[in-house]
Amino acid sequence: MGQIKGVIPHLIDDGLSILQYADDTILFMDHDIEKARNLKLILCAFEQLSGLKINFHKSEIFCYGKAQEYELEYSQLFGCKSGAYPFKYLGIPMHFRKLRNSDWGVIIERFEKKLDLKRN
Repeated sequence: MGQIKGVIPHLIDDGLSILQYADDTILFMDHDIEKARNLKLILCAFEQLSGLKINFHKSEIFCYGKAQEYELEYSQLFGCKSGAYPFKYLGIPMHFRKLRNSDWGVIIERFEKKLDLKRN
C-alpha cells in the first residue's frame, strides 16, 4: 500500500525489503524518514499481535549516502545503535559498495578448508 518500500525494485518486484535466516533479520529501505516511521509502527504491531519481542537494543542500523546525515534520527527512531561498514552477516561480508576480490578471501579460504576436509 506504499507505506514502506524496498530497495532495488528494478531487480525484484516491489523491491527487496527483508532477508531472514533463523532468528536473524535484515530490513532494507530507501532513505525516507516517514516510511521508516511506518516500518517502526508495523514492527510494533507485529510485537503486539504475535507476543514476540524485537530486541532493538541488540540491533544495529546501517546508513549510506544521504541517509548518513540522518543516522542519529534513524537510530533514535528504532532505538538501536549505529553499525559500521563492512560487517558480516552469516559470515558473508556486507558493504554498500561492491566488494573487492580481497574481501572474499576469508570465505574462499573457508570453503577450501571444508572441501579439503572432505577429500581426506
